[in-house]
Amino acid sequence: MIKIKWIALCIFLSTLYSSLGCDICGNFIGVTPYNNRNSISFLHRYRIFNGYRDYGERSNFFPAAAYRTNHTEHMVDTASTILNKHSSKDFESYKVFELRMKYFVHKRIELNVFLPVLDNKTKTNEVYSHHTGFGDMSFNAGFHVILPKEYCKLKQKLVFGAGVKLPTGNFYAHDRYSNRLPFEMQPGTGSLDEFVYFNYILMYEKLGVNINGNYKMNGQNSYKEKVNNSTTGFVSIFYKLKYRSVMFYPSAQFYYEFTKGLQVKHVLQPVMAVNALMIGPALDVYYKAFSLNTSWQFTVAEKIVPDKLKSAGRLSVALNYNFGGKKK
Repeated sequence: MIKIKWIALCIFLSTLYSSLGCDICGNFIGVTPYNNRNSISFLHRYRIFNGYRDYGERSNFFPAAAYRTNHTEHMVDTASTILNKHSSKDFESYKVFELRMKYFVHKRIELNVFLPVLDNKTKTNEVYSHHTGFGDMSFNAGFHVILPKEYCKLKQKLVFGAGVKLPTGNFYAHDRYSNRLPFEMQPGTGSLDEFVYFNYILMYEKLGVNINGNYKMNGQNSYKEKVNNSTTGFVSIFYKLKYRSVMFYPSAQFYYEFTKGLQVKHVLQPVMAVNALMIGPALDVYYKAFSLNTSWQFTVAEKIVPDKLKSAGRLSVALNYNFGGKKK
């Protein structure tokens, strides 16, 4: 009876709602050698936009004050002073600190919870904005269609899932003049979003590939703001190395994301569109019950509109504790 209730709950979550998968909901971190193990994870992700392509500017991954506040640089938080447009010092940076929990209620069914805190910063024409707040929490359920066979040289794993992002974050944050911050600065979207995803891993002896696809269906908040539905794809080609009790998984990662952008009262805001491909190295390290996942990706192809900052890339670090279930 208890198992039937758990399965019913998983089906309810899977069919009614969805989360973002891969990067945004962060359903999969690195290339895990563990199968059917519960986990608690802490993720930090940094995403940066800098440099105007139309003005021949190069992107800087860490422009001044983008990652941490630079107290030696004078900045103002009012738009009353209009200085140089399209400055190479302009940026948008988005940091996420996220607690993630995975729990298997059955060897083929996993439940995931994501609790994020967002730290958003922008600087345009020397006008600096900064806001930190609790973001939109996500839930999803995944069904393991194919389970890897422990003693086979060729291992496969296939997961299909769905989830929901709840409007728990603040989407009406204001500056000190009581002006509502721009949508991209809000820690929450104010909308109920659904998503579906799949994850496939194929590994032969020490070489493998990890493929993840996600489709997110976004709702609308009370300000009539809605992010268009988005698609993300992730591919990782990895190799397994072992030294005593430590396993290393170096990899090359490819990440693609697409959305037409933000709609405000059914009017598309093209400056918020995203159509970018990122490539970069990654390294996952596993020791007993702990694992560390790192990746650094740079934008290699992007379609942008005039006066929009380029995507420089993103950096992710995750620390995980795995428990219960069966270790691979």
